[in-house]
Amino acid sequence: MVKYNLILYLLSPYLFLSIIFDSIKKGGGLRFILQRLGLVPFKKFSSTIWLHAASIGETKLAILLYKKLKSLNPSKSFLITTNTESSSKLVRDLKDVELQHSFLPVDWFYTMNRFATAVNPKICIIIETEIWPNLLHRCKQNNIQSIIVNARLSKKTTDKPRLIKDVYKNALKNLSKILCKSNLEKEKYIELGAPENKINVVGNLKFADYMSIQNTTSLIERKYILAASTHHDEEGKIIREWLKLKEKKLLLVIVPRHPERLGEILAQIPLSDVRISIRSKNEKINEKTQVYIADTYGELNQWIEHCEFVFMGGSLVDHGGQNFLEAALHSKAIIVGPYMYNFIAETEEFLKKSAILMIKEASMLKNVFEKLIRSRNKREIFGNNAKKLLDSKKDILNDYCKHIQSLVKE
Repeated sequence: MVKYNLILYLLSPYLFLSIIFDSIKKGGGLRFILQRLGLVPFKKFSSTIWLHAASIGETKLAILLYKKLKSLNPSKSFLITTNTESSSKLVRDLKDVELQHSFLPVDWFYTMNRFATAVNPKICIIIETEIWPNLLHRCKQNNIQSIIVNARLSKKTTDKPRLIKDVYKNALKNLSKILCKSNLEKEKYIELGAPENKINVVGNLKFADYMSIQNTTSLIERKYILAASTHHDEEGKIIREWLKLKEKKLLLVIVPRHPERLGEILAQIPLSDVRISIRSKNEKINEKTQVYIADTYGELNQWIEHCEFVFMGGSLVDHGGQNFLEAALHSKAIIVGPYMYNFIAETEEFLKKSAILMIKEASMLKNVFEKLIRSRNKREIFGNNAKKLLDSKKDILNDYCKHIQSLVKE
């Protein structure tokens, strides 16, 4: 802990500037800066259930847990802490007066001591990946139950130098429970040094976020194939394979993970050889349009719902894949590339149930596209298998809450 705190304090000037820059870039404002730096008096709570979520994906899971736990613990107060302005907006948008929000302060020793003491939670529930040594140490010292849910370890964490891994190892000993999303993640935690008797495998909590469909209308009139959440160097490969099909009836819609990459995407494409329309420029789609780039925010679910089938990006390049469960919810045939290491357990389970198609390289896309376009039956088989597998996970939220409740009642 001494080495960890020394390193953290040496990094303080960088952390200070990083937080200010982040606030300016993403509109966090003065509240974001002051709370992240621990420069404001912390609001005092009592008998609180505290959930911490780093960013948007984790915050969605925190909100799911909050709604269920609130029904089980109506007399308790609730706090969700986040690290980003975008995730705090999800909490504020609930407009729930019984739910408090704060940005989590940097894990400086004295700052975290003051924060944890002010919050005085009954339990601290950390979503997925965050391991903050001073936070966990203070929970242990104050007899606060602490738990990681949907626990996973990223490649970035497991590849850390031995010095950092030793810090994590000591921090993990302070946890009350670690509820892993898969057996693979359990093995990673054991390898990192977590006590095996504190680990349970419950399953992927993200399944619980995909149990109900909100029907929408299609954003365009033409039928289309979707390439969703694409990353750098993927769009050009996908378009080149698409053009080999010489498809006349169907349109290829590309929804980049980061819409601001439009200029970079266009630079990858031989514009003289393809007819493209761009959504952010309000360009119309006609019968000759071959590719539509939907470089706008907040519409991905609609694109998924009304597509013929979907290719999930982040998997043709060494990124680790993207979440494909929304496509499964809508009974879509799903294609992924070889780089799915951020979703290994889910991908393996879907492959075993013939609920997803995996290609080894981009050159295989043409053949897979062709087969799915020609065979509605094949599309329906893969799509129905995906939905059936998703439906089998309907009790996962209750399973997590049972573990949490056992600690709340202690």
